[in-house]
Amino acid sequence: MTKKILFNATPTEKRAALLENGKVAELVVERPDYFRLVGNIYRGKVASILPGIQAAFIDIGLGKHAFLHASDVDPSLLMEEGEIIERFSSGRGNSKRGKVPKIPIERVLQKGQEILVQVLKESISTKGPKVSTQISLAGRFLVLVPDTDFIGVSKKSSDNACRRKLKKIVAQIKPPGIGFIVRTIGLEVSETEFINEIHMLLDAWRKAQEEALAGTGTKLVHRELGITTRVIRDLFSTDVTEVYADQEDDYKDIRNYVKALSPEMAKRVFHYKDKVPLFDKFNIEKDLDRMLKRKVWLKSGGYILIDRTEALVAIDVNTGRNVGKNKSSLEETIFKTNMDAAGEICRQLRLRDIGGLIVIDFIDMKSVENRKKIESAMRKMLSADPTATDCTSLSKFCLMEITRKRVRPELQEFFTDVCITCGGLGWIFSPETVTARIDRDLRRAQNKPATVTVTVHPAVAEYMRDSDGVMKQMLEKEHRCRLDIVENEEYDQDEFDFQEISGGNVREEEV
Repeated sequence: MTKKILFNATPTEKRAALLENGKVAELVVERPDYFRLVGNIYRGKVASILPGIQAAFIDIGLGKHAFLHASDVDPSLLMEEGEIIERFSSGRGNSKRGKVPKIPIERVLQKGQEILVQVLKESISTKGPKVSTQISLAGRFLVLVPDTDFIGVSKKSSDNACRRKLKKIVAQIKPPGIGFIVRTIGLEVSETEFINEIHMLLDAWRKAQEEALAGTGTKLVHRELGITTRVIRDLFSTDVTEVYADQEDDYKDIRNYVKALSPEMAKRVFHYKDKVPLFDKFNIEKDLDRMLKRKVWLKSGGYILIDRTEALVAIDVNTGRNVGKNKSSLEETIFKTNMDAAGEICRQLRLRDIGGLIVIDFIDMKSVENRKKIESAMRKMLSADPTATDCTSLSKFCLMEITRKRVRPELQEFFTDVCITCGGLGWIFSPETVTARIDRDLRRAQNKPATVTVTVHPAVAEYMRDSDGVMKQMLEKEHRCRLDIVENEEYDQDEFDFQEISGGNVREEEV
């Protein structure tokens, strides 16, 4: 699989796209008025404690209070008696990673207490960011874990001999009292690259500590990397053959970051200077335009429908134009459509950054063998997703449930607003329904004049005048008045407005 990373920057936004075999697999976007918070470290203040749900709200100076659950509170905040050790805590003490004692949060925190927290999840909808007191700093190959001697290796490495070797290398070069975890991308790097990154991470942690100890009150003490270096850190690996940046400053930042860690990889970074826009050059702009559409067509002629509800994302698979050659090939046609859909669904999950609970309604298959093939294909493709995912087996109705870690709003939420016409339903009243509502309002009206003027959307006006005005004539006969229909393109299809009529609704806007 060939991979490329493209960076496009304009005054209004920066975009980074990961291409796999020429198709966009991931898209990251940042705007001047919106910067990602995940990874940022703040000195916050406990605003309130909620014993009933074992959580606290932390003021970190962003308007919305951050949410801190008891399971994300570091045990080093506690003494044996359950008292607070320090004015604020920076790490895990000597406890093992993830071993949090089950002590009520009201005994761990106090209202008004200052505490260091790190953002785990962005603000989503009306919810504030989710934070943790368990601090860590991510590098390209390693993750620094303060106040512990813990050394870990990515779970994606099943080679025990390799894991022992990596732990030994890190143990020899790391300072005491600081732990490290080897990331997946660090499984094949040299000791020199580990040394270079350890120095960078230690320097970043030292600066964060100095900021945390200066002054009082809420404060940002460490900002996560910008979009260019962050994407390079998380996505740039040995199988990425080319990196292009169309802005010179971004190109220099990327080159400098890569040179500091893996000098031999710097030759893969290029400054794009052609007049043709970078994303147009690689034919991906149209792909991004289709990214937010509800219907996604498949190569087989089938399609998938992607719908979001408050609780989950529902994905429906349909054969569409793929009807097969004959009746005997029905099972084969369905299987091919489902297999085609499986690949596209996994791609869309990454591309749209869909998280939470996803339910996929595959087309029913009678063959048990085909069901197993779909399950196996889905698990294999989901395992390649860098975001944590899990899936169930196909149910007897060919439904599959997937959970995908959600740390930021989906791209649909980032790029779009709720429709003011439909209020987020995705539907508006048809001309027939609007006409029926006009009929009901005329019935409610009192003291109707001889001529009633009604202003409507052109689509409603066309329906009322269709078939030689039969609908208009019927309404006039029923209500014993003349209807003067006025079109207004600025009206939504749901809206209508009566003039010189009492008792009726004016500028009807309810959906």
